[in-house]
Amino acid sequence: MLMPEFCLVKRLLAVALLIPALAGAQSYTYPSFQLPTLVEREYNFAAADGGRAGATLLFQWREAVSPLWQVGIDAGLADPDGNASSRLVFGAHAARQLTRSTADFPFDVALTAGVGLSGVNGHDVVRVPVGASVGHRFLLDGGLSVTPFAHPRLSFDRCNDCKLGASDGKLNVAIDIGGSLQITEQVALRIAATAGGSDYLGSGNGIGLSVAWTPKGLRK
Repeated sequence: MLMPEFCLVKRLLAVALLIPALAGAQSYTYPSFQLPTLVEREYNFAAADGGRAGATLLFQWREAVSPLWQVGIDAGLADPDGNASSRLVFGAHAARQLTRSTADFPFDVALTAGVGLSGVNGHDVVRVPVGASVGHRFLLDGGLSVTPFAHPRLSFDRCNDCKLGASDGKLNVAIDIGGSLQITEQVALRIAATAGGSDYLGSGNGIGLSVAWTPKGLRK
């Protein structure tokens, strides 16, 4: 029989190999706010700041379509620093629950994939990020819980009118580090920082805050 430590190492290696293969839509310089566990339904209202990429107001919707699959959309407005015009932000994403935490493997893991678009006046950036959200939920006193998580992503980005060259396409790497505090069955507060991202968007680093709401009766 395999030792528990060996099984844990095998699972960690499997997750590491899968991260570049499948991760959430991120259309601009803001965290994905993707937890390592799926939800039945969720509405997430976020604000983020990305340095020269400016501030972003964001709405996210996530919906389970099966016990193992979740889909969702991003929609928002970004206001870059300087004289740049505001940018519309759209995205669609899917997530699959790979594993839930156990005594042998204490991590929840959700694989994610998406496509995002941000643009203004013909200056459009398309992003196709893939990766995995990894974390663990800790129960606290008073019915609270906290979920620290990391969400690394490998993204193919393409710009149709950028200073770096027309119709350029390149691979970029980003990672979110954050946490979610569940304060009631319906409401959670989240904070996350993102690093890396796309050269086309002015800055790849940012931080965001959000309030996530799950309609009553749908919380798992």
